[in-house]
Amino acid sequence: MSKIQVVGAIIIKDHKLLAAQRASNRVLGGYWEFPGGKIEPSETPEAAMSRELKEEFGAKATVFEKFSIDGIAELEFGEVILHCYYVRLDSNISKTIAHDELRWVTPDEALALDWAPSDVAVIKALAKTGFNYEY
Repeated sequence: MSKIQVVGAIIIKDHKLLAAQRASNRVLGGYWEFPGGKIEPSETPEAAMSRELKEEFGAKATVFEKFSIDGIAELEFGEVILHCYYVRLDSNISKTIAHDELRWVTPDEALALDWAPSDVAVIKALAKTGFNYEY
């Protein structure tokens, strides 16, 4: 089974997390996820994170430290390994190309959403922090 390395942005503002619902016409459409995407062979996870946020949202971002756990899911197309990083948006979101909805959520609201399989362990661990990250 192929391993697919992806990154996800943990973007917290006023104790709320930015959650993104995958577009219905994409793989895993309708599931909620951390914004991000695949790491290209020639890039670091941090570079992939910055590139993905620029491509998907038109936003500049600063990438901070990696979250304490990775998310892993075995799906029909491969094993997805999600590396999440705390990220601060340094500009406004000017577009969305891969998501039907963006929503700022509290920990309880986040836990009530239907997350992509690779994101479930991360959101459960992150919700325990109360979304208290300081940039």
